[in-house]
Formats: sequence, structure tokens, C-alpha cells
Amino acid sequence: MFAKALRVRASSAVKGSDRRKLRAEVAAAFPDLSPEQLAEFIPNKEELNVIKIYSHKGEAVTVYTNSKNPILFEVEKALYPTVYTLWAFPDLLPAFATWPPVLQKLAGGADLMLPGVAVPSSGFPRVERGTLCAVTLLGNRAPVAVGVANMSTTEMLAAGMKGKGFAILHTYMDYLWELGDKSSPPTLAPSVADPAVKESAEDEEEQEPVISCTADPLQQVGIADLSLKEQDGCARVMGKEELNENGAPERPGDDSAEVQQEAEDSRTPQEQMDALFSQCFFHALKCKVKKSDLPLLTSTFLRSHMFSCWYVVRRLSLYSVFVFENVK
Repeated sequence: MFAKALRVRASSAVKGSDRRKLRAEVAAAFPDLSPEQLAEFIPNKEELNVIKIYSHKGEAVTVYTNSKNPILFEVEKALYPTVYTLWAFPDLLPAFATWPPVLQKLAGGADLMLPGVAVPSSGFPRVERGTLCAVTLLGNRAPVAVGVANMSTTEMLAAGMKGKGFAILHTYMDYLWELGDKSSPPTLAPSVADPAVKESAEDEEEQEPVISCTADPLQQVGIADLSLKEQDGCARVMGKEELNENGAPERPGDDSAEVQQEAEDSRTPQEQMDALFSQCFFHALKCKVKKSDLPLLTSTFLRSHMFSCWYVVRRLSLYSVFVFENVK
């Protein structure tokens, strides 16, 4: 909506009665705001202005500014927060993450397609068609765009994560953002750790002995020596050498074991990737899919279940990081 230059028609200060009316409208539009947050959102004494503008398509838009930064815009009597507001209240809207290169396309006026939405292992937030949502970048909780969901979460998954996901209204670096101080998004860590990663890490802490760092080359395991094994339905990182009860490495007992290990290490990157893909398949089938989900389209299984397993495996295993980086 604001990908091209805007035309400003008028600007004026918001009076006391209009300020109270606006605060009531914001409270109705965003009921999750606490009274303290609402007072910070629409302050009583700070300068608050209203600007009438026209988009490049001729749409009439009302913009509310606080300290010269746009905090809200109104289109057809519907209120929408700007990225400046979402940086102060990052949890105001349900958020969906995408990759940093996608932001340039969104700022240029493109909508967010579902293949450009990253699938978290914890699952998407539950939204319905028409729900106002925020768009973030992977690794940062600070929103960079505001849009309206084109379909519900259930419909997104049923469509195999294909098609238009969100109609983007406003982004970081568009012309509405330029009306403010043009600041950059803050760096906000995820508020809640990934449940799947957290659970796997806890299992690993319970099952794996603690090994102190040592200069002994026999106890140092390189990236090429790491492999993935499945135990109790969860991915674990293991080295060539198994550990005994005392935490000391056990040497292979015969030549056949050494030959087998050398054969595994001599696999090509393609063979290693195939093995990782196979493990993610069985991990997703065992840990992610319920009987009630079956029958299941292969495309849905890949995007909604296997991709999230890849994310967990990448976090748990240095080996998988090595494979993914070399495949890119």
C-alpha cells in the first residue's frame, strides 16, 4: 500500500476528546493490551498528530503520529499498527517468520507467498482468514511488515504451503516508515524457546555424560567424524568412538568395525544428505505425525513435518549443519 510515494493532504494535532476516542478504538481493536500498555500506546500528554494522506492508488489513509513517528494508520475505519508500534509491542499480533531476502520484495509491494514462510517446529500460531498478522525475520522477533492472512492456518497446511499467504499492507523501509525517524528494527530474541529443541536438549542432558575438553587427539571428534543415530525416537549426536560408563572412549574391537567406519566416512556428500533425509523422514513419521492425521499428502508431510525435523536436527548436530552448508 505504501510502496510508492504518498501525497500528504493535511496535518493537525489530536485534541483531548479525540484522543480519548482513539484510545477506546485502540482498546477495542487490540484487546490484549494492558491498561499500562494502552496508556503508553496513546499517551495523555505527549504530542499526538493526525495526518491525512493519499496512497499512490488514490486510497485515503489517516495516519496517527507520536513524536513524529507514525504509530497507527486507518483505512476504511479499520486501525492497523505500524512497524514502529510493533517494535514497542512485538507480541501485539500473531507473527509469521520469513527469510531476510524476502523483505526487499515485500517492501517493493509484493505479498507474502506461503513458500516464503518459515515453518517452525513448534507450529504456526492459529489464525483465521482476515486476521491481522505481523511478519518477522528468522532470528529476530521484531516485526518488519504488517499484513492480513489470506487463509486460516488449517487452510495453509492443507494447501501444502502453496499460494498467497498474506496481503501485505505496510513494511519496514516503505514510504509510511519514511514519515518517521527511519530507525532500524531492534534485535529481539524469541520470547519462548522452540519446544522441540528444548525437549531434545533436555533428553540429551539426561542421557549424555558430560565430557571435559582435553588436548588428547584421540578424544577430539571432528565434524567429518560425526554421525546421527536414532535413540528413543530423538536425534542424538555421536562420534566415531562410543563412550563407556566412565566416559572414556572405547576402541573398536576388531578390524571389521574399522573397515565399516571407514566405509561410512567415505560416503559422498550426496550419500550423506540422503542418509540425513531418510532420518528426518522416520523422525517426522515417529514423532510428528499422529494417527488422526493420516492419510496425509506427501507435500503436506514434507512441508509441515519433515522441514521442522530438519530444523531440530540442524540445531542438535554439527554434522547436519556441515551437510546443509555444503549442499547450499
